[in-house]
Amino acid sequence: MGRPLNKRFFGANAGNNIKVQFHNGTASVNGYIVKQTGTRRFKVRAYGVNTPIFTCTLTDSGTLTAGLMNISVKTDAAVVSRVSKITAHFAVVGGVRVKWDFSASTTDGQVEIEEAGTAGTATAVGADDFASDDANN
Repeated sequence: MGRPLNKRFFGANAGNNIKVQFHNGTASVNGYIVKQTGTRRFKVRAYGVNTPIFTCTLTDSGTLTAGLMNISVKTDAAVVSRVSKITAHFAVVGGVRVKWDFSASTTDGQVEIEEAGTAGTATAVGADDFASDDANN
């Protein structure tokens, strides 16, 4: 699996957690990572109380179908993109390997990962929301 993501980036607990967009079989929804199971495979959960866990494959496609998910990033130039692969320190964005972090800096040369915030009843409190990044908009 290479260098898996650190578990501290999973969940929605007001820390630096990774926000995902995934298709739950019915619709495309926002959520967060619960566990990494492979290089591009993750167990994810939608915001809310006792929502089911889904196993999804990471894609950079803008159209999600059942079993697919996105992770959005923003460049220093404020361009929002989706990653095709993510490891502990790097993400592949548009075929280019770049460092990532949670900083909104526009001069650090790294992409900013969209943060999950704190899970509420149906949405996350304090989550980043990169404009127009949600799939199927």
